[in-house]
Parts: sequence; C-alpha cells; structure tokens
Amino acid sequence: MIKYKMLDGLKFNVTTDKFDNCEKIEALRYLKGIYTNKARFESRYLKSFENSITLKGLYTFMLENYDDIIPFTYKEAFELENQEFMALVFGSINIVEMIDNLGSKRLEVEGKRVSRKTYHKNGDFDKMVENDVIYETYEVSGDKLNLTHDLYVVKCWCTSTNKEHYIWIEEQYKNSPLEAIASTFRFHENIIPYIKELKRQGDVMLVEMTEDIEPSGDIIPLTAEQYFSLLTAES
Repeated sequence: MIKYKMLDGLKFNVTTDKFDNCEKIEALRYLKGIYTNKARFESRYLKSFENSITLKGLYTFMLENYDDIIPFTYKEAFELENQEFMALVFGSINIVEMIDNLGSKRLEVEGKRVSRKTYHKNGDFDKMVENDVIYETYEVSGDKLNLTHDLYVVKCWCTSTNKEHYIWIEEQYKNSPLEAIASTFRFHENIIPYIKELKRQGDVMLVEMTEDIEPSGDIIPLTAEQYFSLLTAES
C-alpha cells in the first residue's frame, strides 16, 4: 500500500485554487493526469506558488508525493461525488482513448455550414469565414465501468481545422447531434431573449447582451436554433 506524506487536515481549502473542498491526494491525482512529466508539473504548475507562505505546505506535499500518485482511472472518475471536480477530472482523461477502450457505436450524424468571425492577435475583428461543422453522437458502453446503463457523447468535427472534440451529453439528445451540441451550454431562462451574440472558446462561453438582465428562473439548455443563430465565433 502506498503511504502518502500527509499534511494536517484532509481538505484542500485553498480558495485561490480550483480544487476547493477536494482532498489533497485527489487534486494531485487529477494534476498528474495532466502533467505526466514531473519536471513539467513543477515548472508549469507548482512554480506559481512556490514562494507563497500560505501555500508552501501544499507545494511541499505535491512535490514529495508526485512520484507515488496514480492518476484517476475512467471508472474512478465516474464514481466521484463532487460533480464540479468530476468535470475537471474528465478533462484530464484522454476521452478518445477512453471511448475506444470502453467500446462505442455511432448513432447519428448531422452537418451544418456556419459563418464565424475571426480576429487579429490584438483582438480586433478580421473577417467572416465560412466552414463546415459535423456533429456525431455515440453510445458508449458502460459495462467496463460496472454501470447498468450506457453513456452518450457528441463528437464535434471542424473540416477547416481537422480537429475533433468529444463532450458528454444526456441520453435524450443521443439521436439529434445538433440539439446535443446546443445542450452543452445552458443559461437562466429569462436572459436568453436578450442574448445578442455568443462566442465560444472550448468550454467557456462569452455572452454579449442587448441589455443588462438579472439572471433568474430555471437554467435551461439552448435549442439548436438558438445556439447556431447566436454563435458568432468559436475556437
């Protein structure tokens, strides 16, 4: 059994970090899934708070335990109770490799011609560019995870960049790829009529409004019509 060099207390409790309320070992397992090389982990992540008095103990803990830590497996990621942390962990797992290992079948394919804004490096608008986007939904077997149900993803494919991305979706969207990708972003119901433009960068959505609205009511997914009519830029 691995013996970890523990600090006092089990919780992370670092309000300046994204791992609030996670155990230190859990956070380090997640980080090792991203920084698989110790030198890169130390230079790209730990150096940011090496000299911080309040975070010095955390720095020491992570550095001393890195070699013995094992990243989360697919099954362990699904078993995490902290939903926010679960989302982070899935971001550290190679989802293509995961789907290949679990086994999957393609359900539906839909494509769309879209027009998107492009920008110069300084942030100034450049021009509108048209390209084709293709979305596919897949059913992923839950057998190897000891689940009694299957899982579903939408695959996003851009013909101009040759890049693909996978996002987990609910079963109700499995037969409609366009609705599936739209459902991955959700807003308070009362603000949707006042959205002027949406700009997507990965899992982050920048929202430009026609007027200031205080969010209230239910949080609901966008429809495909709303998503594609409002989205003006993505990367």
